[in-house]
Amino acid sequence: METRKPTGTAFDYIDIDAIDNHAHAITTPKHTPIQDAPSRASRAIQTGSVLFSMVRPYLQNIALVPKEYSSCIASTGFYVCNSTGLLAPEYMYFLMLSPYVVDGLNQFMKGDNSPSIGKDDIENWLYPVPPIAEQERISSMMKEILHEISEIDSSLS
Repeated sequence: METRKPTGTAFDYIDIDAIDNHAHAITTPKHTPIQDAPSRASRAIQTGSVLFSMVRPYLQNIALVPKEYSSCIASTGFYVCNSTGLLAPEYMYFLMLSPYVVDGLNQFMKGDNSPSIGKDDIENWLYPVPPIAEQERISSMMKEILHEISEIDSSLS
């Protein structure tokens, strides 16, 4: 994982609290003065990165990084998944949200106060890698299904 230390007078920081674990999206990064930079602020991210919280992974603090947050710096509490071309970013996002990955990685949690998993647990997990065209089809179907669920949810409110 690439590291990047904050520079300038202030920076935008994504910590675990900046993820809405119901919408699985980044809410508002903290605009932080450089002198107040937490030591955990060192994960480089880019458009299409998937942030996966290694602390209490069962809470599913997982988000796909959109372009507007690509210059932020993330907490070391995240594993930053970046595509090397083998996985389409949206497919990688839906894959990391899947019970197969979340429940599978939960078995490796250690610690009582802040149970967490390690980067090796994530890197050594087996991930299904269909052809890119199939990944795009799966992602398209997932977005359509989630949109329909959202519309149903809105109509019930």
